[in-house]
Amino acid sequence: MNSAIALVLVFVFASALRDVYLGEIFQRLEFFAVVLTAFSLTTVIFMGYLLVRRRRQFTAMRAAWREIVVTNIGTAMAWLSYFFALKLLEPAVVNMLHIGIGPIALITLNLAGIHISGPAVVRKSELVVQGGILLSLAALSTIVLLQLSGLSDRSPSQNLLGIVLALASGVFIALTTDVTKRLNGKGVVAEGVLAVRFLGIVLVAALLVGLGGGEKSAIEFEALWPVAAASLLFMVVPLYALQLGVARTSTISVWIVISLTPACIFAAQLFDGRLTQSPFTLACIIAYSVLALGSNLLRKFETHPA
Repeated sequence: MNSAIALVLVFVFASALRDVYLGEIFQRLEFFAVVLTAFSLTTVIFMGYLLVRRRRQFTAMRAAWREIVVTNIGTAMAWLSYFFALKLLEPAVVNMLHIGIGPIALITLNLAGIHISGPAVVRKSELVVQGGILLSLAALSTIVLLQLSGLSDRSPSQNLLGIVLALASGVFIALTTDVTKRLNGKGVVAEGVLAVRFLGIVLVAALLVGLGGGEKSAIEFEALWPVAAASLLFMVVPLYALQLGVARTSTISVWIVISLTPACIFAAQLFDGRLTQSPFTLACIIAYSVLALGSNLLRKFETHPA
């Protein structure tokens, strides 16, 4: 368990740097060209690894093709929504909405009889904590709509769109995380999951770049080299660490560790000159972090009271 948590923490710290970096990059470079660069590099690296070292994985992946299709759809919806939200909103805001809504979505589905992550046993104390988290998300959304966040030059429609996309990305990634665990159960290792889970988003981005569907008419490919290098450091390595962590621990434990990410991103935003340090954003992040930690401790106590 400790090694799994350490792996997820690698993802957390790298994600903080990634989100601040990409939030600024998306203001200057064509959106889908950046997405294509980031995810095609990840796919090529892990697909190449399988071809050289683990060819038997392709047999396991053929047997799990349904899960792979579902994973690709959910991954494409989640990451495209998340990255476009980064283009519109303060990175710490995007991340808190993204990770905060995930457990709430899973609990809501469980209460409705749709068991995404095991048997639905939701205690009243857990509902109270998650209700508090939902209030913190609502407060943060209100701060954004009132233009009191660290990025206050967006229009009301842009702010609203960013909020909706950030929340949608959290729901999609929460559902997809559990599907990837089923892939692990069918013999597809972490490298195999990362080799195939981004094929859908690469295809969509390549198609739109090829058709000139981006917001900029000309793409400066030379400017994408730093993006490729950052993708290797801030996406390939941490995504691999996360995939290993997901395979070794429970879905809810992964989400609890990831709850540290908004605070890390807020700290990393000190290096982004286009952002101000909003005390309102910070207050919501602190409230969310305390509630998420409380939820984790509550769940562990009720599961292992000794």
